[in-house]
Amino acid sequence: MMKAGATTRVAPASDKKQTNMKKLTLLRGLFCFLLSAFCFLPLSAQNEKIFEEFQKSINQEFNHFQDSIHTVFAKALEEQWEEFQVFAKIPAPVKPNPKTPPVADTLKTKPVAPVEIPIKENPPQKEEPEPQDNKPELPKIDEETKPEFPKEPSINYINKEIHLWNTTFKIPYNITLENLSLTNTQEKTIADFYLNISHTDYQPAVNAIDEIKNRNTLNDYGVALLCYEYAKLLCRNKPNESVVLSVFLFNQFLIDAKITRLQNRLEPVLHSPQTVYGMSYIENNGKKYYFLFSEIEPSSIYTYKINFSEKITGLDFNVYKPVNISNVLKDKELLVKRLNKTVKIAYSQSAIDYYKDYPQVNVDINANAAVSDVFRNSVNQQFKPLLANKTEYEAVDILLNFMQYGFEYKEDEDQFGREKWNFCEENLYYPYNDCDDRAILFSYLLRELLHLDVVLVLYSDHISTAVRFNTPVTGDYFTMDGEKYVICDPTYIGAIIGMNQPKFKNEEAEIVRTKKL
Repeated sequence: MMKAGATTRVAPASDKKQTNMKKLTLLRGLFCFLLSAFCFLPLSAQNEKIFEEFQKSINQEFNHFQDSIHTVFAKALEEQWEEFQVFAKIPAPVKPNPKTPPVADTLKTKPVAPVEIPIKENPPQKEEPEPQDNKPELPKIDEETKPEFPKEPSINYINKEIHLWNTTFKIPYNITLENLSLTNTQEKTIADFYLNISHTDYQPAVNAIDEIKNRNTLNDYGVALLCYEYAKLLCRNKPNESVVLSVFLFNQFLIDAKITRLQNRLEPVLHSPQTVYGMSYIENNGKKYYFLFSEIEPSSIYTYKINFSEKITGLDFNVYKPVNISNVLKDKELLVKRLNKTVKIAYSQSAIDYYKDYPQVNVDINANAAVSDVFRNSVNQQFKPLLANKTEYEAVDILLNFMQYGFEYKEDEDQFGREKWNFCEENLYYPYNDCDDRAILFSYLLRELLHLDVVLVLYSDHISTAVRFNTPVTGDYFTMDGEKYVICDPTYIGAIIGMNQPKFKNEEAEIVRTKKL
């Protein structure tokens, strides 16, 4: 074995592998050409047989190609793992909110000159570049050349039911996995177990998870959680085996994950370019890998530096498409105090189930997350008539007043026992919300209904919003990109447009942009 701290290296691809890759590309192109021809011509029994044999040969080539990837990776897992420090959880950046929301005394407050707020902009998070020195290498594999022919399903599998997000999913289970187990947690044993998994008929399960991902529009986190729960079910009462299987599945979806070892216990870690709060992590190759599915106290842990593929990517917590798991719809009636009218807003229960245990990430992810069609349509149907024929200022004033009085206030610690920033639709499900939740929903309403540019304004213990109006508006403000943004605080009860809380008038604020809708 190599000494601890040594860097694992694997030889680059040989000329033979490159020749095989070219051969595979040629075969794929030839097959696609023949397939297009067969689509327009009736097949005789003889031609059908030729076609099936040709497809079978391509599948064999593809299976050999896949097996070579897993073999090289498993070989790298045999090398001595390195020791890494486990870092403590990163606390959420916003401090606890006040027990009760502040109330503006607009009757006694004398008009004062608008105050320009000092700001610093929060840049978007980017993927950290990997250090070039001592970087472990794998043979270069061009995924573009992989033919779209999975392994033929075996008769040795049955469907397993996964219960997640208040929904049942069926995923094939290869019964040969029942006979696989880890006798210890040494590198060679883990590598052999990983390779044995690759020799099972795992492709039907991968295909099923991919189908669920597309059908239900799951993001990276949803796919990762589904893989993890599936591995736990298959390896019931075998936690270490479950970890190796889950990382194997993560690799199939090119999610950057690793197996870690703490004494005789294995745990998965997953890299994300976004900060994940409230979870321990390690740093490997200059990137943070989080213990998303386990509690680990600060200590030291062992893992490897090698990646499964050049195209492996970090977990993206952004929600680009609305989750579509079930058709259960609910609604909530809310008061629009300024107009003395009520609105009934519909929302998707599937979104609530999906976000219930969502990791705490930066607030821009919550604010910019795609909402369900039913929620968006309901917002437009209920509010558009109320805002018709109103000036821009009047419309913003109505929505600001709605946010201040339409919801019951309670800080997260009292409601959830932890810091939690609601996604838009969660504000309709939970009985209370606080300043960050209101800022997120208010920014959405202004962007969806009025198409205004809105940013979040982060103070030391508070989140507010600011709006770039198309017409001149007086009030506390800041300037960004040469444009004026006026404070509109949805938690400062009774405050009008441009009224900032006195305690924040001279405090430097961090600005987080939201996407235009």
